[in-house]
Amino acid sequence: MENKFSSFDYFLLVVLAAIFGSNFMMTKISLQALSPMFLVSFRLIVAAVLLVAIMLAAGKWFPKGRIWIVLLASAFFGHTLPFSLLAWGQQSVDAGLAAILMASMPLFTLFLAQVFTNDEKPNRYSVAGFAIALVGIIILFGPDKLMSLADQSVRQYAIILAAMSYGVNAIITKHLVGIPWQQSTASFMVAALVLSLPLLVFEDLSSISASTGVWAAAIYTGVMPTAVGAVLVIYIVRRTSASFLSQINFMVPLFGVAFSILFLGEVLPANGAIALLIILAGVALARRRPKREIISINKGV
Repeated sequence: MENKFSSFDYFLLVVLAAIFGSNFMMTKISLQALSPMFLVSFRLIVAAVLLVAIMLAAGKWFPKGRIWIVLLASAFFGHTLPFSLLAWGQQSVDAGLAAILMASMPLFTLFLAQVFTNDEKPNRYSVAGFAIALVGIIILFGPDKLMSLADQSVRQYAIILAAMSYGVNAIITKHLVGIPWQQSTASFMVAALVLSLPLLVFEDLSSISASTGVWAAAIYTGVMPTAVGAVLVIYIVRRTSASFLSQINFMVPLFGVAFSILFLGEVLPANGAIALLIILAGVALARRRPKREIISINKGV
């Protein structure tokens, strides 16, 4: 029997997509005066403080045992590495372009799941979807710049690596059952601590000078797409399912592009719009299941 989701569930999904999509714009604004390392550290600290407060208010405490090994890996691949790569890349990459590049994230998740888990098996749809999305990425870069080591190309590759890192984290977090509060909070706390140490060593914090608008944008990245986003992810998954939540991958880049055009005055080039449509089409196709597999699953229910 199919799950029936309410209009409120879809409302929450759209709100979460808008929050995640706004991160590209707010990161771009923050980087006007803050370094990538400071911004990411600040973002993680703000989020960790808020999530720890929520966890304690709910009467929860940090998990114990070997799960910390998984949490350490999740903190690195799910927060520290992708946040840092994205912020560094966005120093010279437009917010809208960054959102389009990140649209490839579910593609990497599907690919890694098929390689490293038994949950997903390669099929004609996934192979065709990967190929189509790859064409979209090539169009976005431009065939002449695909192998270039120029600054712009390298920073775009950094954002692609951030998307891949999220894909790795998706495989890692399969070991975290139900995404309970304490596990998610612990992951953010570890990420904040790990990145704060090099920040104190390599950054001259006394020289930071930023406007109120920049600080507001930086605080926003820690509160909304990080802390509030984590809360909404857990809430939506508990109300619906992880599969329902995965639909957000098609909406986040659209919001990211829209916000960059409306509020930053960016102009989306023709190849950007075409690439986004092709990448999303590839992801949608890769998610399809062959009829035989669907029939076998139904028979087993």
